[in-house]
Amino acid sequence: MLLPTDVRRSLRVTTWGHTNRYLRHADSLARTEIVDAGSSALLKQDATYTVRRGLADSSCYSFESVNYPGQFLRHADSRVRNSPDDGSALFRQDATFCARPGVGGTGVTFESINVPGSFLRHYASQVHIASGNGTGDVFDRPQALTADSSWVLEAPWAP
Repeated sequence: MLLPTDVRRSLRVTTWGHTNRYLRHADSLARTEIVDAGSSALLKQDATYTVRRGLADSSCYSFESVNYPGQFLRHADSRVRNSPDDGSALFRQDATFCARPGVGGTGVTFESINVPGSFLRHYASQVHIASGNGTGDVFDRPQALTADSSWVLEAPWAP
């Protein structure tokens, strides 16, 4: 799946009943929150990323924070967070996601390049990478994985 790069976008949840929620960062952790025209300027900035060519693979994508340039969405211990690029190969891999047709039947699903079969997934307002094969961590259980792993790239909340 080809996405435009070097453009600002906001990632909206496609899960039924939650389509007014967007991926944002707060205290460095990725989460989802309701964003609308009345939201604060800070929330709108937190919910806007610049889509970049993947740091580890240029055919995939990385998401750079608009209000913290040089920080990217990356996973560590399955939790997705905003982190400064430390230049390491591990960081580049953790911050690279390949676009796939939405597993929920709509939008786009982002697969971790270094944990194949694990997708950017929201659960209980938090954002993780998950495969749906887990039995211990509730965010990694298969229930609703397909619905919670699809996103729509929308016009940016922050210009």
